[in-house]
Amino acid sequence: MTSAFSPDAVLAAPGPLLQIHLGADGLPARASAAARLRAPPARVWAVISDVDGYAGRVPMIHRVRKDGDRVTVSLRFKVALFSVGFAFVADVRPDPERSLEIRGVSGEPRGIVLRFDLAPLSGGAETLVESSAELDVLSLGWLPKYFLGHHPEIQHGILPGVALALLDSMRRAAER
Repeated sequence: MTSAFSPDAVLAAPGPLLQIHLGADGLPARASAAARLRAPPARVWAVISDVDGYAGRVPMIHRVRKDGDRVTVSLRFKVALFSVGFAFVADVRPDPERSLEIRGVSGEPRGIVLRFDLAPLSGGAETLVESSAELDVLSLGWLPKYFLGHHPEIQHGILPGVALALLDSMRRAAER
């Protein structure tokens, strides 16, 4: 995957950068976020490649069960008194210390692809990390459809929120 961000732009930014990729319908189809992490690539890779550890670290991820290069990820969406669960099965495709892709093969949300790309910065003392997310928001059942029906503006924030939450979760763990 080609990066959506130049290293110079990430280094100059006071915080994460975000890019939204629109589909033919004008709605977000994918979002990417990038930032400098103050940790060496090996440390960042250890955190990102620990997919089992995403539960409790990444918002909404309730449980991860790993079987070789395949994972089953359980998600929990809570709103006030309601809690709705979803699960998907995905293939994990690592390229050590360079990228990790989690590509859904079944379950909900449909079409989910979560990805991390890493590049060393500052002579290897820091890491540029780009996270990206795509998924079919409308495949999540009645609750998201209900909210999107009444608040369609929320759809513009879901994928950017996922990309930023992935990036921030990994940053917090790697910079500890």
